[in-house]
Amino acid sequence: CQYTDKRNRASQARFECRSCGVVAHADLNASRNIARKGEAAWLAGRASRVPAPA
Repeated sequence: CQYTDKRNRASQARFECRSCGVVAHADLNASRNIARKGEAAWLAGRASRVPAPA
């Protein structure tokens, strides 16, 4: 749901979203967030119409 709050991190290893209630291992949740942002950046680069430097 992309809700951010410092209180979502219940402990070092546990993530609990205070908005949607998702519970996951904190590192697994972080890796999913990084992957989603990386995919968005990758797709934005593929859609770019800027000419490549010659």
